[in-house]
Amino acid sequence: MRYFIALIVSKIVYFMIRLIGKDGTYFPGKVAIKICPDFLGHIKKPKIIIGVTGTNGKTTVCNMIIDVLEDNGYRVLNNRKGANINFGIASTFLEAKGEYDIAVLEIDERSSRLIYPYVKPNYVVVTNFFRDSIRRNAHPEYIVDFINNAIPKETIMILNGDDLICTGVAPENKHIYYSIDKLATDTKEPINIVRDIRICPKCHSTLKYDYVRYHHLGKAHCPKCDFANPIPNYLAKLDLDNMKMDYKYDTKICTYPLVSNSIFNIYNEIACITLLTNLKLNPNDIK
Repeated sequence: MRYFIALIVSKIVYFMIRLIGKDGTYFPGKVAIKICPDFLGHIKKPKIIIGVTGTNGKTTVCNMIIDVLEDNGYRVLNNRKGANINFGIASTFLEAKGEYDIAVLEIDERSSRLIYPYVKPNYVVVTNFFRDSIRRNAHPEYIVDFINNAIPKETIMILNGDDLICTGVAPENKHIYYSIDKLATDTKEPINIVRDIRICPKCHSTLKYDYVRYHHLGKAHCPKCDFANPIPNYLAKLDLDNMKMDYKYDTKICTYPLVSNSIFNIYNEIACITLLTNLKLNPNDIK
């Protein structure tokens, strides 16, 4: 009964906001959850749900995934308006009109415990973890704990294999790793004063980097135990001169155009392609 009251009241709020010409991105969802705290667990959702999270790039990755799916004829429910906390995602489901094939949702890392118990993604794409606002996010491990304590065990994690913090997310879940092959611009030693992972999380020895791309991204290993970057399931070999990449997985190699020559945006593109490949879209449709 509480759910139905929340549904009716929040829809009335939604239409009233529209009547006065406002967006009210998360307010209807806030009303719904205030009336019914487990509202997200009751409301109808598409059968396939994709979550995208991480410090940087999640909006870009979401938009790319949505664009490709819509261009291929899928009806995609999404929170493009940027409300990536529980209230915003509740509003997204409230605003749904008709049937959708798939939901693609940008999810704030700190909101994990308020979302994942009710919205159980088939896949979660994690872009990276970096030091962010200290007052809100403290340090990357603090944020990873939010996800680890909330993510459903059946969710498949698509992770940046060049980010040693990212590779440790949801250790009990199935992991799929994407990576960029060694670049001529990679350095032997980190040049950043601040690095978010310096010691082995298993034995606390100092990590040794094989090469560094930027910040803590690259390839590293612990000289005293087996901790290291995982072997990637999907590996991109870049040709920046010709703005293309060879994307390798299983026994296949597919060539994709690069949408940017910035490494962080190339990671975003590879994250998108990896998710879409696992959704069984063929390379030509992704291109």
